[in-house]
Amino acid sequence: MKNFGFKKLMVFIVLSAAVALAYQLPYLRYTFYDQMTAAFNLNDTQMGLLATAVSLTSTICYPIGGFFADRFSMKKLICVSFAAFVVLSAMFAFTTNYALLMVIHILFGFFGIATLWSAYLTGLRGLGDEDTQSRLFGSSEATRGIIQTLTAFVFLALMNAAATPVAGFRAVMIAGTVICAVFLVLAIIFLPEEKKERDTAGESAEEEKFSIKDVLTNKGVWITIWVVCCAYVAWTLGNGYLTTYTVRVLGISEATASSLGIVRSYIIVFLAGFIGGWVLDKFSYKGKGFLVLFTAVIVTMAGVMLTNKAVPVCVGLTMLLAFLANVMKSTYWSVMGQAGIPVNMTAMATGIISFIAFIPDFIVPTVCGVWLDAATAAGDVSVGFNKIFIMLIVFAVAGVIGAVMLTRQTRALRESGAKV
Repeated sequence: MKNFGFKKLMVFIVLSAAVALAYQLPYLRYTFYDQMTAAFNLNDTQMGLLATAVSLTSTICYPIGGFFADRFSMKKLICVSFAAFVVLSAMFAFTTNYALLMVIHILFGFFGIATLWSAYLTGLRGLGDEDTQSRLFGSSEATRGIIQTLTAFVFLALMNAAATPVAGFRAVMIAGTVICAVFLVLAIIFLPEEKKERDTAGESAEEEKFSIKDVLTNKGVWITIWVVCCAYVAWTLGNGYLTTYTVRVLGISEATASSLGIVRSYIIVFLAGFIGGWVLDKFSYKGKGFLVLFTAVIVTMAGVMLTNKAVPVCVGLTMLLAFLANVMKSTYWSVMGQAGIPVNMTAMATGIISFIAFIPDFIVPTVCGVWLDAATAAGDVSVGFNKIFIMLIVFAVAGVIGAVMLTRQTRALRESGAKV
């Protein structure tokens, strides 16, 4: 990072901002869950269905994103994504129709993945070598956290100043429209225009192209899928439900919970990205680093469940859980090299990896919404949250197994003479 020139730094910032906004605008429920249900008169199941709409679309689009990133320039794809965000945010600002909200979330899922995700990962991985991948991805996650924190506090101020929840969400999405437009201009100015024409006759060994079969038969791809899937579910269950948990179980006010949610979802991302990326690069085997992280998540999640009567302690543990989950989320893509995935396979591999690893993402929110509605109807919403937290622990235990497999894969590759 310290060796970045100005133009390279701007490329890094624009790439990070694209993903920051893609994972903020359609996911405002993470910070404004209760305000959003009031604004649109939604129940927990309907909120879960909106989450499923964007997540299911995203999952379907991951292979499409790998195909696009392998054939179109990063600049074109990122600019198309920003332009789509401008239009969708403006639509979000002026509707309360649930059917249209579903369409908006589906389109956010498409443009946040098909034209953005693999282009972002390929571009970011290319900004550094294998020795700095955790810091590079961690710093990108931290930069995303900075951008999301600044915009989130703006959104919170607009929401609190509005006379009604509907007016608050309208102001928030208008602000989101303007922010996306600014970054669209920056993308046009700073992103390099690469050529993606295929000239297979003139390709060198380093420029070898890979087929879907090559990706699917690469052992490292499947190990990466395992680690990414477990870490992502741990992150989404923690971040997605801890804010409303503090309101509905711990008894904290909505305003205080939203402020804590901003700290948990955005400020902690900044710390987890920089600190986590630096720490994980100190592990010669990234699998061992993830073994430590998954184990810590299990212990912390159990602590949250056991301390709900000691509110300050429980809130503190939710913050620690968010930190650990965000360290994993900010660095799990950095394991590709040690898993044995070649750099030139990145575009195609990330599309396939994401498609499979994120399948639980469109199932889990709806399941959790049903659990919470059923527990609320039964008179004890904490039962629903406990089911969610047990699911998190189960995925973390599976993550421990994945971390062991990653360590063994890296050791085997090094013993065979491969550079990882």
